[in-house]
Amino acid sequence: MSVKSFNRVGMRTILLFSVLSLMIVSPSLGAIYAINGTEINSERLSDLIRSDPSLTGGELSPGTVVFFWNTHCGGCHMAWDFLHEFIPNHPEMKLLDYDLYNSTENRTIFDQYKATYNRDRLSVPSMMVGNITLEGTQDIRNHLGEILDLQQSIHPSHGWFTDLLKFFNDL
Repeated sequence: MSVKSFNRVGMRTILLFSVLSLMIVSPSLGAIYAINGTEINSERLSDLIRSDPSLTGGELSPGTVVFFWNTHCGGCHMAWDFLHEFIPNHPEMKLLDYDLYNSTENRTIFDQYKATYNRDRLSVPSMMVGNITLEGTQDIRNHLGEILDLQQSIHPSHGWFTDLLKFFNDL
């Protein structure tokens, strides 16, 4: 095999490896953001929430999770697989999900959330819990339960009737 042929084969192999690596790794990449747009170190998330309980607050009632995803997103399907296992064990969670693929209305809602959470760019899957955004499958898997538990301990719900009264009073 000539050096020229080897270089072509070698470059193709490197390119193929790079593309496959991105396909495998990218669904797990992500970040955690506070509503003001600052990135939160995942190792310090619990301590930060305890020192700033407003991170688990927000406009929605405790336990409400907003999930943005796309039908053609591999990471989104991985997040859904996780959620199908997670939801039955967390009855306090109310999931509001928005598929961005075929709905301009859902994309408008996504843009509104990005503006509210001070994000110019936000990839899917993304999830908002209180005043925290989880971006990427891995951060959703690793931190959703932790955030919901801390949210419930800081902002306990008083039952559906109290929540219903609050809803009508807020109208």
